[in-house]
Amino acid sequence: MSRKIEYRFTLIEVLVVIGVISILASLLLPSLGKAKERVKAIHCLNNQKQTGLAIQSYMSDFSFYFASSNSSKWTTNLMLNSYLSNGDILCCPSSKIPRYADSASGWFTYGAIYTNDASNCIQMSAPQFAHASRVYMLGCSLSIENQKPMFRMFAQDDVSENYGRPHLIHQQKVNMYFLDGHAEGKNMATLRDVVQVPNWVKYAADQSGSVYLKIY
Repeated sequence: MSRKIEYRFTLIEVLVVIGVISILASLLLPSLGKAKERVKAIHCLNNQKQTGLAIQSYMSDFSFYFASSNSSKWTTNLMLNSYLSNGDILCCPSSKIPRYADSASGWFTYGAIYTNDASNCIQMSAPQFAHASRVYMLGCSLSIENQKPMFRMFAQDDVSENYGRPHLIHQQKVNMYFLDGHAEGKNMATLRDVVQVPNWVKYAADQSGSVYLKIY
């Protein structure tokens, strides 16, 4: 009659297996985190394209003008006038406030070009905007002082506390939607070519949201 042989792991073998699993996990987790962030960055670009289509519809109804000011939130205008039905697409999925319900009625969302001067409003047909692929309309924003995204973006200085700057939140890139209808991620180098009416983008918030970086 044959005897059944039992195999048992020794304590050392168990510890070795656990050690190997730990090493593999430490190698894989950063890659999985980066992959997850890439998915969020793509989701963000899709949000911006949908928001951009709503803005283009709004502009076609208002003599091709679009403005973001203190007195009138562009986000509220789009929602209340039925240019958008899902407010979540106004929010970057990687930000601290990824849902419209938590945005204080459109306050903490993507940041759009800011101006209170009608002469500086975005106008699609304006001759000075012939290079529309460089004029941004909205993007991922952050006010470092408030640690929140802001619906109005002012990238000309680093002192105005209640305004957002382009936020390099997507692995040192900021997603932006442009006047010609395309959306893309910009890093510090390529932000040098981006126009904020009537000037260039001069400051951006770093990925951690701890400091404003000077582009020029």
